[in-house]
Amino acid sequence: MNQGIAEITLIYALPLGISFVTLFATATSAGRNTKVVGAILSTLTIVIDCLFYFVKNTIIVQNVEGGILLSFFLLFLFSIFCILQSEEWSTRASFLLFSLCILIGCIGLACFERPSLVLTSSYSPTDFVTYNKKYEDYISSFDNVNNEAQTQEAKNAATQNSSKSANIAEEIEHAPEVMDRLDTYADKAETVIDKMFDIMRSIDSFEPLEPNAGEMEREKRSQQALAINNKATSLNRKAIGIFHPMEAREAHSELVQASETIRNASHTLYSYCLSEDQAEATKKYTQARDLIAIAKRHIDKFNKIIQNLTNTQPQQ
Repeated sequence: MNQGIAEITLIYALPLGISFVTLFATATSAGRNTKVVGAILSTLTIVIDCLFYFVKNTIIVQNVEGGILLSFFLLFLFSIFCILQSEEWSTRASFLLFSLCILIGCIGLACFERPSLVLTSSYSPTDFVTYNKKYEDYISSFDNVNNEAQTQEAKNAATQNSSKSANIAEEIEHAPEVMDRLDTYADKAETVIDKMFDIMRSIDSFEPLEPNAGEMEREKRSQQALAINNKATSLNRKAIGIFHPMEAREAHSELVQASETIRNASHTLYSYCLSEDQAEATKKYTQARDLIAIAKRHIDKFNKIIQNLTNTQPQQ
């Protein structure tokens, strides 16, 4: 399934479909008490949907995981309505068991593995280092496989005519479909890079807090830093998920490293706003800006690699 279609389904179609079924069921319910409960559940459903779709990245991060979390919670509300509407105890017990399973699913999605709930989605710097190391090992595993394949191909090619092999390799490298895939990838990556620069400008323009800043001012600035952090986290996942052709794997590695570095910078900035130790806060503020400079170097490397790959295209 196309990734874009899957995202639309999980973020929009599934939660809105469950919301429509809940609203329709409560509106057509019989009995005064059931209608009152249905009206309350319908109001909660509408409020939660509005928070997710119109107040972006506040209570729930608006991404695929957030959409699944929203769907689970809406199913939980719908199961409560089914419990109250049912007349037989066996049916109520079944819906009660279903609602408990859905509630456990909500808690699991919100608090474990890849959190979508903003209140539980803060990572420590140690976690970031661990995740970055895992990603580097993941990229290296592909590189090792590719190096082994290239070595084997070189041994096989040694038994053939060298000039013929070079011509064939050149034709494959300049094949139109290969360049089309590269151009498509470069266009998608350019969109991500534009958003990276937006986030980096937000971090660069983030003024340091006054040492005697009040509680309300600190809360306001920390919310701004949290919004930047949420955007960087979402963008990092998008950068990792871009499909890239094999010849652009080195460029894609630089792109992902840039997004990871920006994510670390935004998290460090958010930690800076929460830090009460002035010396530690100053260190984090400086570190966030240093990480931005590193991210720009990764982007420069990405652009150079893509430019070199594009320049190999023969003139028409």
